[in-house]
Amino acid sequence: MKKLSVLLIASVLLAVFTTGCLDTPPPAPSTPQTSSQAPPAQGSGTDAVTSASPKESSVPADIINGLSDSGFWIFAVLSDVTINDELVVSGEFHQRDDPAQPIYRKLALYAQDADRNITAHYILTVPLMTVRSPNFRIQSGVVRGDIVVEADGFELYGGVLLGNLTFRTQAQLDSANLDEATITGTVSVAARE
Repeated sequence: MKKLSVLLIASVLLAVFTTGCLDTPPPAPSTPQTSSQAPPAQGSGTDAVTSASPKESSVPADIINGLSDSGFWIFAVLSDVTINDELVVSGEFHQRDDPAQPIYRKLALYAQDADRNITAHYILTVPLMTVRSPNFRIQSGVVRGDIVVEADGFELYGGVLLGNLTFRTQAQLDSANLDEATITGTVSVAARE
């Protein structure tokens, strides 16, 4: 409970400070971005990426596209963001877009420095996130809303879910890793209605 309280207070202070410093939100990037904030998978090198389509953004449309089946294996959110519609994470991806690597997908809700120390946690507010990508990891930060998992290997690593977590099958729940997570709502299995 202390961990959740400290994280929430830090997130609120960050949001207040950021809001107080900016008159208008920063524009969406118009040039290719190199992701220095996208964290690496365990035991691997840097996940720096360059692309004409952003793999890191806080623009809701970019996030929706980046986590779709035509999106990316990794996506980093750069600030607190609210998405007003359901966010669907779909498609099968391999780590580093290398078919020789394991099936893996990641959403990074934090920033890090050059030494990979986490420097900020971000809040993603969404009414519902539906996860259909296997081995999808949400790392750090806060998701405010409910998550429905329809794939094996879901992981909430070092993050907080302010909502309910529902799995469509017991096998999907059994394959999930929630050991490093804080979940304020219920964790349950409920078949699709």
